[in-house]
Amino acid sequence: MNIAAVTDRGTRQPQAFLNGEVHDWYRTVWGYSDHLVANLLKEFATSETRVLDPFCGSGTTLVECMKHGLDSAGVDANPVSYLAAKVKTNWRLNPDRLGTLLEELEVPYGRSLSGRAHLKDPTYLYLEETGMLDRGWISNEPLKKAIAIKHAIRDSKTTSLYKEAMTLALLNTLLRTAANVKFGPELYCGKQKEDADVFGDFAKRITSMAGDLQLAKLLIPGAAVVVEGDSRYCGSLREQLGKPKFSLVICSPPYPAEHDYTRNSRLELAFLEKVSDRETLREIKRRMVRSHTKGIYTGDHDANLVAKNPILTKLTARIDLRAADKSHGFARLYSKVTTEYFGGMKRHMKSLLPLLKKDAIVAYVLGDQSSYLQVPVKTARILASLANELSYETVEIRHWRDRVSSFEFYCWRHTFGTRASQSGMDRFTLARLMGHSSPSVAARYYIHVTETHVADGFGKFVEYQIRNVAEGFAAAFPPASEAVQ
Repeated sequence: MNIAAVTDRGTRQPQAFLNGEVHDWYRTVWGYSDHLVANLLKEFATSETRVLDPFCGSGTTLVECMKHGLDSAGVDANPVSYLAAKVKTNWRLNPDRLGTLLEELEVPYGRSLSGRAHLKDPTYLYLEETGMLDRGWISNEPLKKAIAIKHAIRDSKTTSLYKEAMTLALLNTLLRTAANVKFGPELYCGKQKEDADVFGDFAKRITSMAGDLQLAKLLIPGAAVVVEGDSRYCGSLREQLGKPKFSLVICSPPYPAEHDYTRNSRLELAFLEKVSDRETLREIKRRMVRSHTKGIYTGDHDANLVAKNPILTKLTARIDLRAADKSHGFARLYSKVTTEYFGGMKRHMKSLLPLLKKDAIVAYVLGDQSSYLQVPVKTARILASLANELSYETVEIRHWRDRVSSFEFYCWRHTFGTRASQSGMDRFTLARLMGHSSPSVAARYYIHVTETHVADGFGKFVEYQIRNVAEGFAAAFPPASEAVQ
């Protein structure tokens, strides 16, 4: 079990900087707003509050707590999120030392760049073997430069804490400058970059990080602890999370919406050498609450905890009814994901209880979804009912914001695929526009035959048959003038 801790102590001071400092060192896709966390802290926290985020992602809650002078702890199963949260809560790094290390990296970076060592690097080999290079996740020249920076960091003469900070800056550069990936409703590959100023962007991020650390000196931050682990078993992490118990929980757990969080961090996982094959990736996924069909495994049993819940029984029956006529296998797993998700969250909430003070406040930021065949999943209300079964008391379900559901995004995506196909666009161009690795994927899942399309197609068939009959009749019975000649 990996643990990171920051234990700076002193006289508390109010938050002194607000505009994205530290947060921008690395942000998780689908992460939630630091302003939302700040508002919740102002509403529920006192100077003695200790805060827990059991799904801490890249550390948004923890950073805000530090800015407010509050002690906090976080848990996450994704090694990328763990590293990000660990680095972002370590404000003891010397900003001048970061600048010196950046200068020292230039020579070994240039030396590594001039050779072919990147071809044997585990990151390169993984991207090549999994087809991510062929599918265009990152182009060869930017990848070579990013691996050269990775090697220079690895060989630098400094402590692991500084190496981790520079590695996080590299991961941020990887996503924002080097790679071709884009993030919409799901990850896709954009325009291929022949080259990119990878080291230049990396240097800017190190400089920005040093500037934020200089600003952080204005504060006496709260203490932060980060643990890499399975949030469904928070109770077993009690020793690592430390004492005393928590009086406030603020987090944004996953929800059943087909978002594969390991897919969105696959490049970073490869650069950290946390994945080398399918099994190492599965090991990471197995430590997570099930929230998508690609994360369901034989032996999963969290669904047993909610097997008799009448709300979920009715919900999954509706999903199964709509999935009955679907040909793709994923649809048959939608109800399984739903029960595994809510069962996993119930396991998490039960495991959380020993860590909480009496009358502690627990705030989950969630999304209601219609991702599964347009069946509404009222995530917040279902979780509230499960929490009530575990002796929690639901105080309020607060509406935060409206946004288009994942289903509607998929609807637009499906409609685009269908209309583009009907317009005559070739399937290879369509696959590239939709970010798919092969035309067959777009054809199988995103192009649908409408009633109008069927009618038009049948009309063309009728016209063809009429034309054939007419031509055949004309050949058999030519006009009288032609017969005389």
